[in-house]
Amino acid sequence: MGTEATFYTIADAGFFPGLVALLNSLRLTGNVGELVVLDRGLMPAQRALVGDHVTLVELPAALAGRPMLLKAYPHALGASGTIVLIDSDMIVTRPLDDIVACAQKGRICVFPDHRSHRGRWFAEWHDELELRAPLRRGTYLNAGFLALSTEHWPELLGRWWELCDRVPREQHFGRFEQPFWAGDQDVLNAILASEVPEHAVVELSADEEAYPDDLLEVEVMDERTLRSELRGRPTAILHYALGPKAWERNAWLRLRNDAYVRLLPRLLFGDDVAVRLEPKSVPVWLRPGAPARALVRGAEFAHGGVRGAVHALPRPVRERALALRNAFFRRH
Repeated sequence: MGTEATFYTIADAGFFPGLVALLNSLRLTGNVGELVVLDRGLMPAQRALVGDHVTLVELPAALAGRPMLLKAYPHALGASGTIVLIDSDMIVTRPLDDIVACAQKGRICVFPDHRSHRGRWFAEWHDELELRAPLRRGTYLNAGFLALSTEHWPELLGRWWELCDRVPREQHFGRFEQPFWAGDQDVLNAILASEVPEHAVVELSADEEAYPDDLLEVEVMDERTLRSELRGRPTAILHYALGPKAWERNAWLRLRNDAYVRLLPRLLFGDDVAVRLEPKSVPVWLRPGAPARALVRGAEFAHGGVRGAVHALPRPVRERALALRNAFFRRH
């Protein structure tokens, strides 16, 4: 049995630089499985640029209108074999053979969500989703990366897709305190904590997925291979969660000299990548060369001062400030 999987992601025109970085990171780290991209509005020139390297798919009109609840879309395509769902704001920094092999054995592999959210749980999930089993309490998990075998779990994606239709639309991206603030991610957690046996879910090492605040601590050990470490342990995923993304024009709101930002120029313009962009297609701070690096360092200095002031606040005030920050960035 091999360890090759099919990767599935979602992108629109605004996420194109992230998609290219994801694709190139997969290939540079030896993850050779097909990358399937749900096209949610890529431009013709963007499709042409990646068309030889990914499989672009669209959903029928009746399904495509589901707002922001599309993570389980491989179900609608009849996906088979071992699959990895992966967000297009992620960089892969090592071979994922061990995770794929684990999924092939019948385990569902997923990372914990950010440490500030890991206790998220709502009893309301059971009745609102009409779950078929009682809810267990456990670690809240991140739906940005999920590996599973459709041979072992032929109904899981379909069930996830079905239950997303029951999410009250007014709650998705509403208030964090609402049961379905995170949409399809809340639905996935409800299913995994009820209808899937506890022993079947593998909670991957938290240090292997670096979230935005962790990215500042990630050390890039080898830029060519992308090999990186967080607190002395190899990373698998650098996740530029929330928004705005580093390639967006208003990225200065959160731009830091972190590992994701440092690796983007290598992934977008390297001489050995599958798809290369034109420097003018991204903001100046992501382009190759010293001026871009100086801009990023300047942003790091400015935001670092603000971050230090926030962390000096009393804990209740600091946690409220960080929650407001996350809510703001999730909308941008």
